[in-house]
Amino acid sequence: MWWTYVIIGVAAFLAVLLCLALAVASFSFDNYYEKWKSLNEKRNSYGITTLEYVESINEKFFGGRLKVTRCREFEDHYSTGVIGLSAQTMGSNSLASISIVSHELGHARQDFSGDTLKKHWNMQRAGRICGFFFLPLLLAGVILCALWAFEVLAGMAFLIIGLACAGASLLIFLFAVVLKYKEIKIEKEASDFAIEFMREYLLEIEIKYCQELLNSARLTYWAGLIRTLLSWTMLTSKTPMFK
Repeated sequence: MWWTYVIIGVAAFLAVLLCLALAVASFSFDNYYEKWKSLNEKRNSYGITTLEYVESINEKFFGGRLKVTRCREFEDHYSTGVIGLSAQTMGSNSLASISIVSHELGHARQDFSGDTLKKHWNMQRAGRICGFFFLPLLLAGVILCALWAFEVLAGMAFLIIGLACAGASLLIFLFAVVLKYKEIKIEKEASDFAIEFMREYLLEIEIKYCQELLNSARLTYWAGLIRTLLSWTMLTSKTPMFK
């Protein structure tokens, strides 16, 4: 029958899609690290350190309003008017350091130009609180529904409570998925701003290398989304729903 071939075709398509998703989830971080390691060995043609670059961008685009502080190695970040740079990053003149810091400067531009970033941070904090209730609600829902189905518990009230608990856990899961997808869009915009900053100092070929690194970094966020979507299957490594 023709519908048999349709079912087989759909199943094959879904299987291929699942394999691609698992590949992204499994290898995106290794891909990013390899690109970072390669670009960390390339020096910018302008000859400035990352700290000098940040100070220049700060004056030109932010009117010197950004504060630069020190942080531990590999923990470079942006947080409400503050750029945290490690000692290694400050003194580096590698394209990898310029790329990463430019991305954080992109977040600073998002923060200074609107409240999208702040709202996202607030939603993440709310998500971390909700995340504590996901598994208890899910288990409570499954147990209550099962007990009602096997007539251990009588009365529709237990079924309704069970369905409500399961529904609440599903909403928390969907909230995590939406947040991770929104995070991808925020990261892309920050990377677009980063490219604008780098055009002030880098050659086009250097910008191309940096853009490849930023694209591979964004792929890790897609991997996080895929891991969240497939977390219940145990086909991928466990990842926090909210972070």
